[in-house]
Amino acid sequence: MSDYTEAIRSLPRWHPHPLVNSAISRVKTERWLITAVSDECECDSDDCRPPDCSFAYTTGLVMHSLPELAVYGLNARTSGRVLDELGDLLHGYQWSAIVAQGIELSLRALQAPVRLIELVDKSDLLITNELFPNSAALQVVWSDEHGRYPWMDDYALLPDDQQVKGVIPPGRQQPGGPHDIIHARGPNRAHRRQAHRRRK
Repeated sequence: MSDYTEAIRSLPRWHPHPLVNSAISRVKTERWLITAVSDECECDSDDCRPPDCSFAYTTGLVMHSLPELAVYGLNARTSGRVLDELGDLLHGYQWSAIVAQGIELSLRALQAPVRLIELVDKSDLLITNELFPNSAALQVVWSDEHGRYPWMDDYALLPDDQQVKGVIPPGRQQPGGPHDIIHARGPNRAHRRQAHRRRK
């Protein structure tokens, strides 16, 4: 039995909160779920308060042996595209090396390079925390128009434009330059081995 199948079976069948209950169903049928929180309210409730900074996060990447992802300061649609693209990319690359080496990534979904840092404050990831409380998480941090990040001198944006809730590895302040990582579909090593075995 695969880790993914085992992870699906470990999910609760039901939850009293409708959003979490819906998330359980969606995570079981989709690869992962993206939740965006912004000043756009779908329920028109007086209890809804917009966040200081819009954000979005994944739920279910941990079932693929990947950390969950969060991004701050982008609109809901862009956040969803960024997280979805990165979720696909991380299936083919060693995420811990990307974080440890401070590698900049260029994405199709965003015109600015991004870096992944360890997310320390996971309090905004409500659904993920409910379903996967011990999951690791990374923050996707995007650069300003000059290619600078919030921890660099002369960063052009205000702190609430993109809240940073993670830490960068020490000594990795200046990235080496963007890496164009393209998630291409095609045979990987396991597929090539299977094809070779079938030919024998």
